[in-house]
Amino acid sequence: MRKPPLILVVEDHTASLDILKARLSANNYEVITATDGVEGLDQAKKQLPDLILLDIMMPKMDGLEVCRRIKHDASLPFMPIILITAKTDSKDVVAGLEAGGDEYLAKPVDHSSLVARVKSMLRIKELHDMVLEQSNQMKLQLKTATKVQSLFWPKIPPLPEHLNIWAFSEPASYVGGDLYDIIPLPDQSILAYVADISGKGVAAALIMAALSTKIRTEALLHENINDLLQTVNTSMYRLTSDEGYFATIVLIRFFPLSGEIHFIRAGHPNPLWIVDGKSELISTLKGISLGVVEQVSYEIQKVKLIPGSSFLLFSDGVIEAENKDQEMFGYDSLTECITGLPIPPCGESLVSAVKSWRGRAEVNDDLTILEIWHNKV
Repeated sequence: MRKPPLILVVEDHTASLDILKARLSANNYEVITATDGVEGLDQAKKQLPDLILLDIMMPKMDGLEVCRRIKHDASLPFMPIILITAKTDSKDVVAGLEAGGDEYLAKPVDHSSLVARVKSMLRIKELHDMVLEQSNQMKLQLKTATKVQSLFWPKIPPLPEHLNIWAFSEPASYVGGDLYDIIPLPDQSILAYVADISGKGVAAALIMAALSTKIRTEALLHENINDLLQTVNTSMYRLTSDEGYFATIVLIRFFPLSGEIHFIRAGHPNPLWIVDGKSELISTLKGISLGVVEQVSYEIQKVKLIPGSSFLLFSDGVIEAENKDQEMFGYDSLTECITGLPIPPCGESLVSAVKSWRGRAEVNDDLTILEIWHNKV
């Protein structure tokens, strides 16, 4: 807001216009004027005043129409409007407020009422501008955070012929709580996972960063993935349990030379095992989410990657993606998307299917997919 504030007075009666201008100038406001609705609308768009005093009964365009046009023009900043009217019937007041007026004054305008309402509306204008500035700064910081978060996504390590890894992650907003990683280990095996932090936004992204760091630190210290995840769970519990945050995860250890995949699940959607276009959700019995209780044990499952097969991890942003009717994508659509694909990979087709399902509906959750597959020889 300007210092001093700029006030536009729109009034077709010359004497009333002069009185209003004199009273406002006496209170150290900068004042510009217009004598009809068309000129008033033009001045509002060109000068972008901090406040508008707007008479209702005017030639060319009445005050209600001017008010409507200003309030419905998304290109204009917030400009409080005080409607000035000789009609004090409740229906007329309601009509003015419905047109977008923020306050009203009855003619003849009382000096003390004028000054009080002007000060009140300018305080609202100042607070609105302050919140808008803070919002813009936050958006700028979130854009930076999004770039920083993208640094967490790993490079795909080289694999033997016919073996492939692909991953995709898209946050619902600027920063997300989904996470995936691919970590080559000294024995030529690969540790990989998809995780999902409860909640969204900055807090979830910071917990995601802490979880990523902890897993990478512990990966070299534990050969058994159950021991690894127990240690990570304990740290997660101590870090976030008081605040109510937790994480779900599917963690795998892949041995490229043999094709074996060892995996465990902690509260996360079950992974998908795909062979020649037929899919199966592989369930595990034990698997409470990370950070819920301090001591926990996980069940290790094993599968073997064979030619024409694929092992697919995904976050609940896949199955819980909503369309415009708030219907979820679900497991049926998931398996239908996979069924019939002649050969792996399946991940990119699944991403396309989810986005097609959502259409123009608001994105309600982060979306992450990681796939390991063996080409058909």
